[in-house]
Amino acid sequence: MSGSCEGESCETSKTSCSSESCCESSGCEEKCGCGTACGGDPLACAEGMWKSAFFPALRAAQIETLKGKIQKAWGPRLDKAADIILEAFGAKWQEMLAEAETKNEVREKLRALYRESRKS
Repeated sequence: MSGSCEGESCETSKTSCSSESCCESSGCEEKCGCGTACGGDPLACAEGMWKSAFFPALRAAQIETLKGKIQKAWGPRLDKAADIILEAFGAKWQEMLAEAETKNEVREKLRALYRESRKS
């Protein structure tokens, strides 16, 4: 990757930059195991991880809050809908198992038939 920052270049490595912020903003600094361009500095690493975790955590908190409110407002209807879906998919699952069993029986009968023809 290459980038520049006020005339500074990050063509080959971060050592060609005269400032850390140049490399970080242009994205040419190699990323650490923490997933940030911390340059191996544990405090910068921690700060980068906290920054990258904030919005996913906020979204997760919003989802959990909304889930609770939906459950409270629509709980009985959701439970009934889940029962309907469970019943329908349970029947479909049983059909699939029966179909698989039929296929296995056909396969076994064909296998037995072909074994017989080898012996003849």
